[in-house]
Amino acid sequence: VLEEAVAHLGPFDGVLGFSEGGLAAQLACDLAEEDAPSFASLRFCILVASPPLGMRPSRIRSLHFASSKDTVVSIEDSKRCASQFSDADWVEHEGGHGVPHRSEDVRLLATFLEKCRDDWLPLQQASAEDIEQETRINQEQKDEVETLSAMFAEELTIFQPTYPVRLAIKLDVPGSDAASVAEAAALRFVFPPLYPQAPCVCDLDTESLALQVHRRELMEAVEAAREPLGFPSVTAMVQEAQQWIEEHQGQLKAGEAGDSAQGGPSEDEDADEGAWWLVEEAEVDEKLLLAAEKKASELLPDKAEKSAWARQCGAGSYGKPWTFTVGLVGKPSAGKSTLFNAGTRSEKEAAMAPHPFTTIDPNVEPGWFAAPCPSVALKCQDECEPEHGRADHGRRRFPLLVKDVAGLVPGAYLGRGRGNAFLNDLVDADSLVHVVDASGRSDAEGVDHGASKGSGKASDPLEEIGWVRREIHMWIFSNVRAKWDTVRRKAKLARQSVSLQTLAAERLFALFTGYHASQQLAAQVYEDILNWGEFDLHLLVACFLRVRFPIVVALNKADTSEATEHIARVQAVLENAAVPVSARSELWLLQQQRKGHLSYLEGGNSVTLAETAPVEVKEQVEMLKQRVLEPYGNTGVMEVLSRAVLQRSPVFCCPVLDFSSLESLPSVASTSGGYAGGYAGATKGKSKLATMLMLRPLSTVEEVHAALKNEQLLRGDLVRAEMLRPSGQVLTLRRDDVLKPEGATAVMRILTNKKAK
Repeated sequence: VLEEAVAHLGPFDGVLGFSEGGLAAQLACDLAEEDAPSFASLRFCILVASPPLGMRPSRIRSLHFASSKDTVVSIEDSKRCASQFSDADWVEHEGGHGVPHRSEDVRLLATFLEKCRDDWLPLQQASAEDIEQETRINQEQKDEVETLSAMFAEELTIFQPTYPVRLAIKLDVPGSDAASVAEAAALRFVFPPLYPQAPCVCDLDTESLALQVHRRELMEAVEAAREPLGFPSVTAMVQEAQQWIEEHQGQLKAGEAGDSAQGGPSEDEDADEGAWWLVEEAEVDEKLLLAAEKKASELLPDKAEKSAWARQCGAGSYGKPWTFTVGLVGKPSAGKSTLFNAGTRSEKEAAMAPHPFTTIDPNVEPGWFAAPCPSVALKCQDECEPEHGRADHGRRRFPLLVKDVAGLVPGAYLGRGRGNAFLNDLVDADSLVHVVDASGRSDAEGVDHGASKGSGKASDPLEEIGWVRREIHMWIFSNVRAKWDTVRRKAKLARQSVSLQTLAAERLFALFTGYHASQQLAAQVYEDILNWGEFDLHLLVACFLRVRFPIVVALNKADTSEATEHIARVQAVLENAAVPVSARSELWLLQQQRKGHLSYLEGGNSVTLAETAPVEVKEQVEMLKQRVLEPYGNTGVMEVLSRAVLQRSPVFCCPVLDFSSLESLPSVASTSGGYAGGYAGATKGKSKLATMLMLRPLSTVEEVHAALKNEQLLRGDLVRAEMLRPSGQVLTLRRDDVLKPEGATAVMRILTNKKAK
């Protein structure tokens, strides 16, 4: 496996291994000591929390990160691993079993890589004859180097070591009188062992600011000139680069003149020492952060009508049903796993225990929320047959995914607890439920101090809500701030060319795509980046967080006596964004229902006991009614998941065959026989309003049609779309109309042709 990876993706100067992956990295080093051709280029190895492989002594330079708090790979095992390398650097950190993220650790890593680079550079020159004598280079590569030597006698430089093949070809740039490849613009190439059966690596090396400004356009042209695999590509790529430069001489000369006139970036612009984006990771101006969050809440209030940004959250995901994921966040032992088990009703329950970090790896299971049902407005509730069943208050059960991640502790964004491992688990969530211990018994670390230990160690639920949001904010803010220099460099380049004014914005927005957001979403609050201060970045992150990760608070443990006062205080501040929850009550009701002791409709407050129910079950039900069901109306489990979904303003659609019977579309995949109006087996539909889809906000009629085709509920091209109003009036829609039902759910009839089979 390693040899195949190197052959197709290599060669590599170094290898990085974490935990068990470190064993594979050590194996690569061991193979390099055996002079295995595929691994001859390895010069360094970086291992994090890696157990020893038991390899022969290695001369490859290595860097080892380990932690005395690592409960998976002991620090003794990491030391044994390091002892296998004769030239090993050792770094201890406090982050446990994970890759360290502190700025000081990153600096040590950068220093290590710089030392490795300085040992190898400058590369010595080689000749075509040296390539010919290297037995590890295949004949096709040797032939291509010989051809390049003949075609580019003056421009070609071949570097040592000769395996793998590394070469540079100088480009003729207007105004360039450089005498060597190192000073001029050049295309650099590295041949992997299987080249030309695998693609070569190509990069532009230039000091010309004019070319740097146009690097992207030039390299796009170069990459497009690659020959198919199996054929040499270097000549075609170099010729394309030279042709592009000749065709754009005017722009390049103008750029060089502009550079000369302006003298490049001013000294004040480069005098960045002490700038806000260069401070330590833990440093943050709290006043600016709070001001930014306040401003973001004014710009994007929770109750505001959804506008274009709501669509940008799911850019690229329209035209198919929305598989919604709710992430459960909160400090350890707040009851996330209990809420997860209650919300998913899974037979296989996630681990639950009254101590921190019961959950290590995220749990993901299908769950249910209460979606609006059009049968209420259409006055046909008794006849309606929801495919997933009914929920309380005239609603219907609808599926979603629930994700329970490890507990969050203060300083997680700096690597405390499970740190970034926890935060990275959240990126595929559509909204978040922050599970709070409403009893106030547990401290910030998740340690439960009990009901009678008024020692001052317990936490205030209202304060807890603030720091969890801050952790997620700082996770994103710190990641973007660490790369702010790259954004500023792009902004400076953009000043040189009107055509590249969006260059800095593109770089900035690309930093947000790792959180499963489109660049269009991040672009909603973009202004001149070079003039940005710390507040501006905080504001962008705060707005982004409100749009990308809306949060509903689950005030869990509502059945405890201490919770009543805390719940009232929090709801007075957060209103509908906070829901009283007793996850263990819901889970207990579910377990007793499975045993046949009672019947219970989730989301409601009605419990019917079986005649054979044990006395202790009857007593517990009475207690639940007094503490939870009567004061709050339900256990809150389905309610909090439902609000988390509805915060994103999804569009619900019930597709029907006709408006008189309200019979749902049968699935194309599950039917056969008749075909009418684009529906396979259309005559066989019997259930009323059974099928419902959930779509992203601001979906169009055409995207509804695409989603129905995606679910094999119809086929063929869109011909006509109609929507039934609660009054009984039928509204004809155009394909580009945005779906805005008068009720909570659109009841639609979509007609297609019979073209598709």
